[in-house]
Amino acid sequence: MKKTFVLLLLILILTQCATKERQIQGTWKTDSISNFVNGFSHTNNSQDEHWSNFEYNEKNEVFERRKAEFRKYDYKIVSGDSLVYLDSAGNFLNGYKILKLDESHLILKKDQKPYLPGKNQKLYEIRFFSKISSDSISALK
Repeated sequence: MKKTFVLLLLILILTQCATKERQIQGTWKTDSISNFVNGFSHTNNSQDEHWSNFEYNEKNEVFERRKAEFRKYDYKIVSGDSLVYLDSAGNFLNGYKILKLDESHLILKKDQKPYLPGKNQKLYEIRFFSKISSDSISALK
């Protein structure tokens, strides 16, 4: 009975990761970025030329595009709720907690290091994305 439960739980976790890897594929535009610093928050939702679009493909590659320039990373979804970016050698670059991922919305959270020494500091950033349809991508080119 215990082995069956563990096996079912493992299958559920692996299926969830595979589903999220399919859901993340496509191009996402940044809608807003919210920063939380020790009880104070600020949300930036003004679109400007510094914000990137992120294109995730089935080869676990992500292209961060901003105007005519782009950067390429590898990505991996870990444990169904974490997104990590890796360089070409497989070294960790950045990591986010996936708060929401469905067919049209992606919300990522990244804990930040405290600015000042001491305990009881809480800093994080939340990024909100919406998926760009292939029609919208064609119009941008």
